[in-house]
Amino acid sequence: MPIKALLNRIGLLRSLTIGLMLGLLVGCGYQLKGQFRLAEGLNPLVWQSQVDADELYQTLRGTFALYGLELQTAPSGTLLRLHRETYSEVSLDETIILTLEVEWSLVNEFDRAVINRRVSRVESRLTEDDDDVREQRRQILRNRIALLVLDQLEAVTGEDLLALESGG
Repeated sequence: MPIKALLNRIGLLRSLTIGLMLGLLVGCGYQLKGQFRLAEGLNPLVWQSQVDADELYQTLRGTFALYGLELQTAPSGTLLRLHRETYSEVSLDETIILTLEVEWSLVNEFDRAVINRRVSRVESRLTEDDDDVREQRRQILRNRIALLVLDQLEAVTGEDLLALESGG
């Protein structure tokens, strides 16, 4: 058997072996770090804000899309409701601490709070007082909030989304 044919056959066997092992990992429930398993009823998720938070919406929408979750403004069943978005700055010596705090809830199609008024908070430190750097840090804070919200949404089950108002 020519060497080229043998090398092709070894390459094919190696590819098949790797594919089989990856298939087994996925089949047993293995999940890559950084991936989220979200309940089916979350997608698409509707954005409803009680405050002007366009930059946060754009960040959440983009980050959620990376994980297969669509955030839209059109009517649908499940709402991601933003109650409050607050940026604050505190100066300590030569450091500025930027904080973003977001109060939000998740409401199912029966108008029942699945996640009731959760506060997510992140902060970052600046060592220079520069507007461009400050805006870059604010974007980083919005990205971190998006991941925190995704982490919380991952705990929501399909049953949670279908639950009716208690006593109703």
